[in-house]
Amino acid sequence: MLNCLTKPYADLWRSCWNKSYTSMSWAKDDPRLTADTFTSLTDEWDWHTPLRTDYERRQALVELDVLASMALGITLDELIDIYRLTFTVLSGYEDDTWYDANGRIVFSKKNYGDLTFKRPDFEKIKNAPAGKVFTRTIMDDTQPGGPRERTIEYVAPFDKCDRVEDYKTVWKFFTQKYGDNK
Repeated sequence: MLNCLTKPYADLWRSCWNKSYTSMSWAKDDPRLTADTFTSLTDEWDWHTPLRTDYERRQALVELDVLASMALGITLDELIDIYRLTFTVLSGYEDDTWYDANGRIVFSKKNYGDLTFKRPDFEKIKNAPAGKVFTRTIMDDTQPGGPRERTIEYVAPFDKCDRVEDYKTVWKFFTQKYGDNK
């Protein structure tokens, strides 16, 4: 779901398919993470198969960090230490990346070009009430056929993630699901 982003991956998706994928769930409750992400999966790849939102993709990476740590016998405290001490650049970006109600990155210290607001513009909208929509029109040159104008919508409220807290939440979920690794 992280890698099979386009139709050329359909054969890989089919070869890796397992019906058990449909009974999986996110390890964190958040309205930006829906149950049908997994329940709607089939062995046939389509546009909805991959994780498409920034928030879903980030959550999947957090869950993979925890599962890999558990498989390697790394404790939660060790995982947190590794994150804080080894991945300081990632930590710096995470601490100043803001998501909208639909899981889109609205602003990040990491430069996403025209896809996100610049800091001065974001500071003006960051405390907007829930449901308020902000738009940006950009020239998108990522599709065949050349550049085309595209309007991006960002829906308030906007918030940041806390990777350490997410590690703790996910660790608890997987410990309850699979048992303690120690």
